[in-house]
Amino acid sequence: MHLFHLEVRLLARERAAWVLSALFALSLMYGLWNGARSGAQRREAAALLAQDAKLFQEQLREYLGQQSVEPRAVAGRGSIAVLPPAPLALLATGQSDLSPGHESVVLWKLAAPADTRSELENPSHLLAGSFDLAFVLVWLYPLFLLALVYDLMAGDREAGTLRLALSQGIVPWRWIALRALARALPIVTLAALATGAAGFFGDSDGVGMRLGLALAVVFAYGLFWVALSMAVNTVARSAASAAAALGGAWVALVLVAPTLLNATLETIYPTPSRPELVAAGRRASNETEKRGSELLYSFYRDHPELAPPGQRADFDALHLTVQSEVGRAVEPVRKKFDEQLARQQAAVGRWRFVSPAIASHEALTDLAGTGYWRHRAFRDQVSAFKRTVSDFYTPKIHRREALTMADYDRLPRFIFREEPAGTWLARVGAGLVGMLALSGAVGAWAWRSLRPSRLCRMTT
Repeated sequence: MHLFHLEVRLLARERAAWVLSALFALSLMYGLWNGARSGAQRREAAALLAQDAKLFQEQLREYLGQQSVEPRAVAGRGSIAVLPPAPLALLATGQSDLSPGHESVVLWKLAAPADTRSELENPSHLLAGSFDLAFVLVWLYPLFLLALVYDLMAGDREAGTLRLALSQGIVPWRWIALRALARALPIVTLAALATGAAGFFGDSDGVGMRLGLALAVVFAYGLFWVALSMAVNTVARSAASAAAALGGAWVALVLVAPTLLNATLETIYPTPSRPELVAAGRRASNETEKRGSELLYSFYRDHPELAPPGQRADFDALHLTVQSEVGRAVEPVRKKFDEQLARQQAAVGRWRFVSPAIASHEALTDLAGTGYWRHRAFRDQVSAFKRTVSDFYTPKIHRREALTMADYDRLPRFIFREEPAGTWLARVGAGLVGMLALSGAVGAWAWRSLRPSRLCRMTT
């Protein structure tokens, strides 16, 4: 430990180390502040929507207590499906700025596509998202870390003092590992403190396990870059060559690999464009409106129990019938869009270890509750809720049945169900194990290069 304490004292005397630590701390603070600001806006919007929905439910209950209500009036008002605030929103914005956190479910617009821009995701856009804490941890954390650990051995080899340092009887592997630990300590500590602050200052309860795993991801990600620096220093002949090699590794793993993966997945699994989805809906709407009476007749022929006896179907029944046909027409495009998007994300999960930056970002957004899979669960549950709304109101409108107090407790209400903890734990656990395996492989290569049998060649 004497060597560790000596390295810490030497690092404390370097002005550059203090400047780098201060800049990294400011970046972390700004990332936290920016994430807190955007998270507060989303929570405020969700709270206002929930308050408005509660007020409407109270007014409806009071009104139904006095008289019946036409179902078209309530169905036209619509229901708001809200995604609850993320468990660790301060940790990562994720897809919160890409996918809407709420959707108005109106009976007359069930066939309209949701206002989402999910086709922009996976994986480079996620990595280049808003400047939040995850952005700092994935992009800037390795740079600040490498700035302090890039010269663990190469500078001594270049100056000709490496043989003298190793002649003191210390094991080479232990010497470089203690130096790396001492020099990486300030940056890793700041990253851990910022991650802990994201959980401490968050508004959600029960985030202990998520926060603990987020800290493990931060340590594993930092360990990979420290191990890579050790490996490079075993072969680099100068500090400049070590810095160049590590800088090139950062560009390749953090910038190039995610971009190439994104381009490859978009080529293999191309998603239909949103204009194509909108155009399909418009074509279907125009065609079905031209033959609306025929469709309505066919509907009542297939569902005679809903046909109003002796009466001509009104506009509402005609509109619902046309909308049902439009929904069936656009369903193949919508289904293809969702399937291709799911295939892209599944491929990202399989190939995320081509870059530890992708693996760490996927894990952090998953733990924060702002990743793809939680938003996908929200979209799927909204789709199921739309079917529930249609199944409840459509028969009443066709039969011209009014809503009464007896219907109040059966009115469709959206309640988001979080996915089981074991599901996201499996995803995060796989990413964490993968990063540790990468770090172990790089560290093993560095250890092999520092064996006594290679020591003479290393010091020449």
